[in-house]
Amino acid sequence: MKKAQAISAGHGTTLGVAKEVLMDGGNAFDAAVAAYVAMFVTEPCMASAGAGGLAMCYTPQKGPILLDFFTQTPQVKEKLDTVDFEPIPVDFGNATETFYGGLASVAVPGAIAGICELQKKFGTRPLSVLLQPAMELAKKGVRINDFQAIDINLLKEIIQSDPSLKSQFFRKGEVLKEGDILRLPMMADFLDFLSKEGQDGFYKGEIGAQVARDSIERGGFIRRPDFEKYEIRWKDVISLNRYDHKLLLPNGPSLGGALMALLYRAIDTNSENWVNAIADTRARYELPDAIKNGAISQLPNLGFRFETNHTVTRGTSHFNILDKWGNAIALSTTIGEGSGYTIPNTQMHMNNMMGEPFLLPAGFHSWEENVRLNSMMTPTMAIDNNSNLVFLGGSGGASRIPYMIAQVLDHVFKDGMSLEDSTIAGRLHVHEGVIHVEGNSLRYSQHPEMKIHEWDYQSLFFGGVHSIYRNPRRNSAIEASGDQRRSGVAEVF
Repeated sequence: MKKAQAISAGHGTTLGVAKEVLMDGGNAFDAAVAAYVAMFVTEPCMASAGAGGLAMCYTPQKGPILLDFFTQTPQVKEKLDTVDFEPIPVDFGNATETFYGGLASVAVPGAIAGICELQKKFGTRPLSVLLQPAMELAKKGVRINDFQAIDINLLKEIIQSDPSLKSQFFRKGEVLKEGDILRLPMMADFLDFLSKEGQDGFYKGEIGAQVARDSIERGGFIRRPDFEKYEIRWKDVISLNRYDHKLLLPNGPSLGGALMALLYRAIDTNSENWVNAIADTRARYELPDAIKNGAISQLPNLGFRFETNHTVTRGTSHFNILDKWGNAIALSTTIGEGSGYTIPNTQMHMNNMMGEPFLLPAGFHSWEENVRLNSMMTPTMAIDNNSNLVFLGGSGGASRIPYMIAQVLDHVFKDGMSLEDSTIAGRLHVHEGVIHVEGNSLRYSQHPEMKIHEWDYQSLFFGGVHSIYRNPRRNSAIEASGDQRRSGVAEVF
């Protein structure tokens, strides 16, 4: 009897690419490599060769392990005569935030090292085969869906700052909208180059050299040794007992795993009052140094390893894949808002991780040299008492990510709801002294001193938790859910 396979993701074409690999006999990690590179076309505001990410990987034989392919700061912070670092406003409708782009905002990306390492360690198919679907998509084009149209429109000021980017995302002076076709022919050529040259072609070859030349010429900090010495890291995961299960959470550079542990501690302290627990956790622990002190001093057995005081929070997407052999991967990735710089002749948008306001508490360019940046990305898994994998998931949603995942987990494991109902259920969040409520989501109590902002629709403000669940109340049937707040999709087959 064949075992079910499942995918949940942020775009239908991303899911389709992964499914094709699985149906052809590839494993979850083969499918993840193909799907992630497809995201360069299907979700270009969140995924790119210029991105970084985290992947929770699981095999029945060896259990969980975390792949850290997140972004790294340059080895040396040179004093520059000219700095390419420009403010770019992003209008979110009810508020405008200012981010910074330009080459001085770019950190060393880990995306290409990440896919090459996944293929090398776990894959069964050659990289050239796994890149082929994305190459075809780049040439033929992908139809813009509703969420990508929103994202492109939000970032249009950044996109307009670079002629190459503008040519990709504008038609006749107008930004691409839902239903338009995005074609990236130079990206197809880049992926063909990558299929032949591999990781070294990107980090030690002409790509890294070109970025370094542009950085020197225009006022950025990246140099060729920064690319040449970039390395992925395999890390142990955080293990947390909860719901009579063991939650598997990412270690540093994710702050999300530690935050979820501290949130659960606050929930227990506050007698299951989620409003108070979220408010308490956000007030006391969201700054990186508070995470470090809180996680280490109050939860000494957590095993959390701190990275640096700099945190990246924006522009995240996530997918999950479970194959018929029981292998699984939960992968989150981001380019921030993007820097407005594309690698010449590749149509690859580079990140702006060193242009995030959260990175600048001591002023512009206050980042530390040669460190991983922190992130709120929180790819999550859960295993039962027999060490069987029962849940994998993750979310976009900036600093809200761990709180949104925790609410879905609570519905699934504590309330006994189906995965789909748990995903649809209204959520809450506490931000700047205001309780944001989506639907009937105030869990167990209100806070008498806080204002309440009620949302009368499901909003991407509350993340986008895509997940897969083996439901013991349905004879361990596999369920998968893609969060409609971010146009998620899911399929079990």
